[in-house]
Amino acid sequence: MNDDQEYELYAKQMEEKYPKMFANPYGGFAVGTGWYPILESLCANIQSHIDWKEKQGKPIPQVVVAQIKEKFGGLRFYYDGGDDEIRGMVRMAEAWADSCCEKCCAPGKRRDGGWIRTLCDLHEDEYQEQRKQRM
Repeated sequence: MNDDQEYELYAKQMEEKYPKMFANPYGGFAVGTGWYPILESLCANIQSHIDWKEKQGKPIPQVVVAQIKEKFGGLRFYYDGGDDEIRGMVRMAEAWADSCCEKCCAPGKRRDGGWIRTLCDLHEDEYQEQRKQRM
C-alpha cells in the first residue's frame, strides 16, 4: 500500500468512526502516519467524553474538526465545540506528538535544517541522506 492509499483508508476510517467530528469539510489529515495513533486516541477520548457528558444530562457542544496539520514540527488540532477537559486532551495530544516521530511514532525530537520536523534518529538519517542526494 502506498502513502496515498494509506492516507485515504485512514481518513475514511476516521470519518466513519467519528462522523459527528468530521461532519464538515476539514482539510484532511496533513500529518505523517506516525501521528495517526495519537489522533485516533484523541478523537476516541473526545467523543467518549462528549457522549458521557450527554448521558449525565450535562451536554457540551459537539467537537467538529476544522483542521489537522503539522506546523513547525508540531501537531495542530483546530476544532470548534468542546469544553475545558477537551482543550486539555488536545494540548496533551499535541505535547505527545512533540516527542514522537511523524513517520513511525517512535520516540523522536524536533529537527531543524530547512523544514522543522519531529523525527526519530532513523528517519532523520534517511531525511539527511535524501537531502544530500538532491544537492
